[in-house]
Amino acid sequence: MELCIQLAIIMVGKQALNSILEMVVPYLMKMFNTFTIKTGLQKKEEDMKYCNQWTEDYKLLDWGPRGLFPEYLEMVLQYGFVTIFVAAFPLAPFFALLNNVLEMRLDAKKFLRFYRRPVPHRVKSIGVWFRILDVIGRISVITNVISSFNS
Repeated sequence: MELCIQLAIIMVGKQALNSILEMVVPYLMKMFNTFTIKTGLQKKEEDMKYCNQWTEDYKLLDWGPRGLFPEYLEMVLQYGFVTIFVAAFPLAPFFALLNNVLEMRLDAKKFLRFYRRPVPHRVKSIGVWFRILDVIGRISVITNVISSFNS
């Protein structure tokens, strides 16, 4: 029962907090970038009327060296919690589905409004994440078999 409560807190509370932080932090960073670009100079309304799209895009956040690493990490952790502990908390897949639907919409808004367009690179696969997901899948089978014989 204690594990079920802890998983409920992780699946609902922590993911809701992370979703809120994923939207608030880029918004604040964009506001900071806008402030530093303007550097306190006031422009006339006529000048603001003719502001180009590329000057607005320059105010957006850069991807940085980590790229999509936090997004992959969040999904892999969720996959691990859902598959390994599904016997202890059967509602985990439902909460994961709700979180993923909300996460898709929030990420779309975040990537469109707060970040610059990334430079695309062609890759063969998702890299080391495939191996990590494979190991988590194997561990989840073993833990679910053990928990089914113990209960």
